[in-house]
Amino acid sequence: MLRLTADRLLRPQALVPLAGAGLALAGGILTAAVSPFAGFGLLGGLAALAAVLVRPWLGVIAAVGVLYGLPFGVIPIELGSVRLTFLDAALTLTLLAWVLRLLTDPNERLVTTPLALPLVAFIGLAITSFFVGVESVTGEVVRFFLKTINALLFYFTVVNCIRDAERLRWVVRALLVGGTFAALVALGLYALPEGQAAELLNRLRVVGYPTGPDVIRHIAGTRIVRATGTAIDPNVLGGMLMLVAVTGVAQAFAPRPALPRPVIWGQLVAIGAALLLTFSRSAWLGTLAGVGFLGVLRFRWVWPALAAAAAVIYLLPVGDVALERLQQGIQFEDPAAQMRLGEYRDALRLVQRYPVFGVGFGEAPDIDVYVAAASVYLLIAGQMGLVGLGAFLTIIGVFAWQAIIRPLREGWASTEADGYRLATAGAVVAALSAGLFDHYFFNLNFPQTISLLWLFFGLAMASATGPVKVPEARQGDEGSRVPG
Repeated sequence: MLRLTADRLLRPQALVPLAGAGLALAGGILTAAVSPFAGFGLLGGLAALAAVLVRPWLGVIAAVGVLYGLPFGVIPIELGSVRLTFLDAALTLTLLAWVLRLLTDPNERLVTTPLALPLVAFIGLAITSFFVGVESVTGEVVRFFLKTINALLFYFTVVNCIRDAERLRWVVRALLVGGTFAALVALGLYALPEGQAAELLNRLRVVGYPTGPDVIRHIAGTRIVRATGTAIDPNVLGGMLMLVAVTGVAQAFAPRPALPRPVIWGQLVAIGAALLLTFSRSAWLGTLAGVGFLGVLRFRWVWPALAAAAAVIYLLPVGDVALERLQQGIQFEDPAAQMRLGEYRDALRLVQRYPVFGVGFGEAPDIDVYVAAASVYLLIAGQMGLVGLGAFLTIIGVFAWQAIIRPLREGWASTEADGYRLATAGAVVAALSAGLFDHYFFNLNFPQTISLLWLFFGLAMASATGPVKVPEARQGDEGSRVPG
């Protein structure tokens, strides 16, 4: 007679029959009590969980696909009163798969990085500030706050799932392909008449997207259309494309790129064109900072390429509009720039009144101030106080030391992993620079871009601190093989 020990029961293969019975029961109950789609949705989601449980790093790829395909898409199945987004599902399933593997597989080890402790402290301070202002929060704010925490936790998923150069290569490929797809969609919609583009975007209402004529965005006070694609907001699209643009530039000059070099240059043309047409000044400046970072640290040929791109933009018909918009922003002449200047002043007043833990994530306690600032740093200072801002700046400092300064002191190598390290570190530099002039990398309403920021933090730290220090696949040998 076989003895069932606790150790055997906790093995993944021993849980399969029990899990199957549980899924059948849960699916039947949901189908009868909620809707037929709810049961099938549960089974489909748990089938995806099973696939990610075998290879959790595939969940990171899935998250990239969602972020650049349907970042605001909502799963069209209600579980009671809850409707998850595709991103919620991707992040949560991947996190759950990694945790289950960690608990059940004795060969799994927890990967920590120097950024882990300051990030945990930052999350703890965010929760503290949330309870400081809990009286003014609504159910909607609670929901988006939980999404933000989920986005911050994505960092830990990334550094624990992406442990070798081959997996890192596949994630970088997914980012380049996803960014190109998002750019082509944005360019395609931009080329259509406004009515047709609005009609196509309105069809996304089935997955929770907003509808109406306002889905087409214009430069304030003009009829000049701004590219949005499926990102809803042109500034958000600009930030998303900025990250892959810097990554693509680094890969185009890297000794061992993730994709063939001509393919990457073609992708950069599409990404650059869509980025230009967002007319997002913060994304333009962030891209310039990220590409300049690459040029200063490693790739001197970036500067002639950047000059050539500027010359082409200047000669294009849209170049005059772009140059004028950039000039107006620098001089705070247009309404949007003047509004941001006013937000900066009001944000500083808010911080002066509530300097320690901020006012939380709800409404400001005083009627003469408000929580809004077109700057990641001022937004964090207003919501989480100077303590929270200090924690975030500590994260940046640790990141700069581990991913930039230390490799500089040791000497950048020409390995594939070091190419990915430089690409993702450059993207983080771009995001932090754009964050001086826009808020979507820490705005609760945009968990998509928050997730992207911490994805790049995770990739850069994974490649900088050791998890990818394994023998790399020989070029042309295993480069296209899917890792286990």
